[in-house]
Amino acid sequence: MRPPVFLTGATGFLGMEVMARLLEKGDREVLALVRAPDRVAAQERLDGVLAKLWKDPSPYRGLARAVPGDVTQPGLGIPNGDRAAVAEEAAAVLHCAASISFDLPLEEARQINVEGTREIIGFAREAKALGRMDRFVHVSTAYVAGAYAGTFRERQLDAGQTFRNTYEQTKWEAEHVVNDATDLSPAIARPSIVMGESTSGWTPAFNVLYWPLRAFSRGLFSEVPAHPERHVDVVPVDYVADALVHLLDADTSGVVNLVAGREAATVDELIDLGAAAFGRERPPVVPPGSTGTGSAHADDQGAVYFPYFDMEVVFDDSRARGLLVPAGIRCPRLADYFPVLMEYAARARWGKTSFTREEAQEAATARA
Repeated sequence: MRPPVFLTGATGFLGMEVMARLLEKGDREVLALVRAPDRVAAQERLDGVLAKLWKDPSPYRGLARAVPGDVTQPGLGIPNGDRAAVAEEAAAVLHCAASISFDLPLEEARQINVEGTREIIGFAREAKALGRMDRFVHVSTAYVAGAYAGTFRERQLDAGQTFRNTYEQTKWEAEHVVNDATDLSPAIARPSIVMGESTSGWTPAFNVLYWPLRAFSRGLFSEVPAHPERHVDVVPVDYVADALVHLLDADTSGVVNLVAGREAATVDELIDLGAAAFGRERPPVVPPGSTGTGSAHADDQGAVYFPYFDMEVVFDDSRARGLLVPAGIRCPRLADYFPVLMEYAARARWGKTSFTREEAQEAATARA
């Protein structure tokens, strides 16, 4: 049995997909930091996550141990004796936890995304000092690029960009914090817009791009405020999770952009995919800010994502491809799995009906 991985964000979509892969491999324990007042409450919360993944999670419970704590608290909120014991066990630290809210006040977003990252780095240093920890992987976002226009490369961070929201800004600030931790030789993964599994469509959370897509399915958009040739960079969660698990074992540091890159769908292509999936007429695409685009805001929760339909950036992922493709990890084209995403969304009634990841995968296998 290999030494454990210390994982943050296991109760979130991406973190639980990473945890599922590690537990299914069965060769190492996952020490999951869970926000809870005590060990019993933390384990109950983690067991709830396992129940979202498998119909019978009992084979995996023995390898998933909850550590009660909080990234926003000094020392992660873990009592000193417990913290030292956990740090001594951990051979790798994978930091997936973050607030992905676009509208948090700046200081509140910083407390989670920036100061929380500082606390994780402090824990990783303690684990390294105890002699076992040799891998530190931080999950950032491709949107540290902000409103940059042009090709944004993996080596870039400071490019004079402005930011659309506090999420982008604080993840950019957090990357600076990670870059300063050179003693940890950090690997930084930058996913773009993460959606459901490419093979089953499974997702426990219908947010981000699902909001405007659901509004489209209901016929709420008579027009779309965007430029048709702009890219909408979407990646399935299985690609990102596979890449993160690979990074835990790869002898590499620095940034990898986990993106569709130059193969990302354009706005025009995404509208075509949506029209075909929902059996609706294509709404016209109009320049952002044009008079009469109020219908695009028929779903206020979806409207916050419209800036991501009007981006002038293309993410370069040359380094990621060089690392991942030889390992058999490739990002599929959106057109190849978009119907699967939308079929699952309809089956799950856009989140009103719950299925485990295992059930979604079984259904996909039965349809194949």
